[in-house]
Amino acid sequence: MIYKLVIQYSMQKAYIDDNYVECLVNYYKYIETYNPSMSIRTWLHIICKRFVHDLEERRTRQLQPTDDVNIENSEEFMYEPNNSEDDALNCRKWTEIYNDEEIEALQSLKPIYREAFLLQHAGYKLNEIVEISYRNGNLKSKNIDTIKSRLFLARQFLQRKLTRNGERRTD
Repeated sequence: MIYKLVIQYSMQKAYIDDNYVECLVNYYKYIETYNPSMSIRTWLHIICKRFVHDLEERRTRQLQPTDDVNIENSEEFMYEPNNSEDDALNCRKWTEIYNDEEIEALQSLKPIYREAFLLQHAGYKLNEIVEISYRNGNLKSKNIDTIKSRLFLARQFLQRKLTRNGERRTD
């Protein structure tokens, strides 16, 4: 009966056995909460349902799905959308465009945010940035909303770090 309940309330079938063991431990820990005047089946059902739901919620929070790909230490990560020498945002050239304080702020950005921001400032449209980021391996799927979010977060971060003139904020 308990295993059947665990199967019924588990969202991911891969965790059924884990949920079952945890549920049995939970029953043992909270056996004193059982009221003998009530049905044991009802008590087992309620405890199982709540506990499995809590376990699944915890796992969901820990494994938040994201389109971000970790590229912090990736050697093949490129800031430029292609390898042409005339590209305005070539990896060697983008640091020449901005002053030292702007460069410091840009370098403190996550690379995925920096890439989207620099591409937008190079004049690329959102759908082009999506294509380039996807091709570079920085997006798992071609989602324009992810790029919009990255651009928003990059601008928000830079506004906190820099004034409108590109100087470091003192407040």
